[in-house]
Amino acid sequence: MEVELILSTVLSIATVCYTIINLMMWLESRAVRKQKITPQVIAYLKTTEDHLTLCVHIKNIGEGCAKNVQVRVLKDYNQFGKEQYHLSNLMFFKNGASIFPPQYELKFYIDSVTDIDYESNDSYIELEVLYQDIDNRHYKEVYHLPFNQIVGTNYSNPPETYMGQIPYYLKEICKLIKNLPQ
Repeated sequence: MEVELILSTVLSIATVCYTIINLMMWLESRAVRKQKITPQVIAYLKTTEDHLTLCVHIKNIGEGCAKNVQVRVLKDYNQFGKEQYHLSNLMFFKNGASIFPPQYELKFYIDSVTDIDYESNDSYIELEVLYQDIDNRHYKEVYHLPFNQIVGTNYSNPPETYMGQIPYYLKEICKLIKNLPQ
């Protein structure tokens, strides 16, 4: 009788442990499934490969597809110092995008790196990104992007990527050709 009681107790404890482990596995698989359909659209600043032009990038870094993407410009900027080229006047910022697949990225040129006043507290753009996932859940993020975040970053010469090395070495070859005696 005592052996049966001990075996019943051990079996009950094992069943409870098994149930808890299965519940934890179910919660984890549910979170992984949600991650696979959740988009994450972000905005960030980056220079071009030659480090001469500042760009704002809008990218879906999530694994899910975003839809009805709207990017509102809360603090505008005149591209390349031209009054008629407000960032907010670009078609993407006016109309948005109906679909933004995973890893999709848009790039908008802001200004020459040498023409930006990095010392000013007014040298930034602010964007509000609104979008939905496939289950129509709404997401909203606000990005305050000061230009002085880019100043002082180190760059390798030649650039690290092959796409950056091509124009770099073409410029170097062009310089050498110009210096050849004719």
